[in-house]
Amino acid sequence: MKNPDEIKIIKTFQNRFGRKSKFQADDIEIIKIGNSKFVVKSDMLVQGTDVPEGMKLDEVARKSLVACVSDFACKGIKPVFCTIAIAIPQGFTQKMVNELASGFLRSSKEFGLHIIGGDTNEGKELVIEVSMFGPSSKKIPSRGNARVGDIIVTSGPFGYSSAGLKIILNGYKTSSQSAKIFRKAIFRPSPRLAFGLKAAKYFSSSMDSSDGLAITLDDMSRQSKKKFVITSLPTVNDIVKFAHQNKMNLKDLVFCGGEEYEIVFTIHPRDLNKVKSLAKKTNTPLFEIGHVSIGRNVILVDDGRSKAIKRCGWTHLRS
Repeated sequence: MKNPDEIKIIKTFQNRFGRKSKFQADDIEIIKIGNSKFVVKSDMLVQGTDVPEGMKLDEVARKSLVACVSDFACKGIKPVFCTIAIAIPQGFTQKMVNELASGFLRSSKEFGLHIIGGDTNEGKELVIEVSMFGPSSKKIPSRGNARVGDIIVTSGPFGYSSAGLKIILNGYKTSSQSAKIFRKAIFRPSPRLAFGLKAAKYFSSSMDSSDGLAITLDDMSRQSKKKFVITSLPTVNDIVKFAHQNKMNLKDLVFCGGEEYEIVFTIHPRDLNKVKSLAKKTNTPLFEIGHVSIGRNVILVDDGRSKAIKRCGWTHLRS
């Protein structure tokens, strides 16, 4: 019997907790206390799997917050408070601790967060666990409410992070200008919080894409019990050139990456112009990539032929 991966482990816990636990498969958890609703999200950064070579400690601190901020963004919820628990390995100097603290301070101001506490422990490698909290008094879009006829949209292009990791980990080549852009996508990702806060009221379904576009589309399709028909790749010329130069499959770069903290959402056609206007105001590039139909699975229509998109991306203990 092979060891379980992240998905199997999560399902095991969900089954053990039972239906009464209200353990939901979504980007955030919603808690009702009295007449108030709170949104909660926890995420863990582990040095060995989440920190590529060359990443500075202040960037590591920021990335640990970005993961949760992006989950709030795709639901249109403003995170307000957070706690941070850190495991620090032997050999960490005071200078290194100062760099982490500075990173937390700057990024908390960037996202409008109040860090209210946490915990510190010793570990074999750096581990940062972040929990965020925010109030909500409005309807929150789920992953599973896409409707037939909806348009499928992403809040930005895909492939930057995939290309950046190929350059950092595998020595792939590109122009110096493109390499700078790709590396920035890895070291300083930009969650779409400003856009999400304004536009989420128009989303019929939405999800953060940090585990990869194919996984995101597959989860939304499964939970919505609808077919997602993809007719256009959400990418740019820099990625197309990178794929060609390094003899890579462009579709793999776009669909099978990860660490791309974009919002993937579905929307009724009548609301598209409203969302485009909000995207322009928040400097958010939108990519219309397909539509929702009756049926199941995620299908790519390319040169008049339809083909199922394989579920690929980042899964802990498998990837």
